[in-house]
Amino acid sequence: MKRNLINEITAIRSRSEFYSRHDYSNRLNEIENAFNKNLNYNGDLDSELIKYIPIATIACFEAFFRSVYQELVDFGTPYKENAIKFNQAKNVKFDFEIINAIQDKTVTVGEFISHILPCNNFEDINTNLSTISGQDFLKSIKDFSTQTVLDSVNEDSNIFFRNYDQVIKDIKRTFELRHIFCHEFATNIKVEKDEILKCFNSSKLFLNQTNEFIWHLLYPNSPVTQTDLNLQASETFQKIESEFEELLIVIKQTSKNEDFQTFNPELFDETISEWKKYRKVKGNSDSSAYKEGSLHSLIYLGSLTTTTKEKIESLKTEFNITLRKNASY
Repeated sequence: MKRNLINEITAIRSRSEFYSRHDYSNRLNEIENAFNKNLNYNGDLDSELIKYIPIATIACFEAFFRSVYQELVDFGTPYKENAIKFNQAKNVKFDFEIINAIQDKTVTVGEFISHILPCNNFEDINTNLSTISGQDFLKSIKDFSTQTVLDSVNEDSNIFFRNYDQVIKDIKRTFELRHIFCHEFATNIKVEKDEILKCFNSSKLFLNQTNEFIWHLLYPNSPVTQTDLNLQASETFQKIESEFEELLIVIKQTSKNEDFQTFNPELFDETISEWKKYRKVKGNSDSSAYKEGSLHSLIYLGSLTTTTKEKIESLKTEFNITLRKNASY
């Protein structure tokens, strides 16, 4: 039976809060909490529950890197051109259904390519990202160094550099353990907490380092001081807010010309007004932990931007037929 790739992609999208590489930190925190809070006791159940850690870690790996592939390809030149090499290697096969979905903006090219690329092992990830980025990924990340306003990020990066060989070894072992626990009885294997924890910590270091590397790859001239970061966050929000307001105007103007009038502009404006209240509350909630710190404004504006982007995509889906009648969309 033929796979419905479009349904698979949209289903995955619906199960993620942000549907981007930024989801990885939340998932890692949940895995770490499961390890620290629920597995700190002895007994037969302990050894079975602990097998979940490498399984969940590799799931996080796969989702993170698929998000990276998508982001790079959809970013544009040179990554979209580099992705052609997958097609030349016959890894990518388009059909009319997929082409139609891309034209209708149901899925992006990056979403489709990232969905079908293999992520079965560490070598797959290195090959895929090296191809898309146009550079040796492992060498690049080993040589990559940056300084940010976040001391924790700088500290993690330094630990990664000092322990690079061991980190790579631990990640490969995590993939191996995941395969064993997913596909075998493994009744004769002794599960060591220390090994599981070491593999998890190395995986976390690697993902954090990769996240910083990808950000630098896409935005090499991004600000590093707190003031500059806040200024950029404000500019980014204002830009997405302008896009949002323009979309509202297009929806209302185009809807007035519908043959069968079911659109109520007053009620539509009311829903937007109520949504903006929600956006503000969510921003305050997301940034509440930083209320007394210098990061508060950055986190708050970042939340507003993310929520607005999500609303834009939601409106584009809801008014898809209406917008297709407008030349600008």
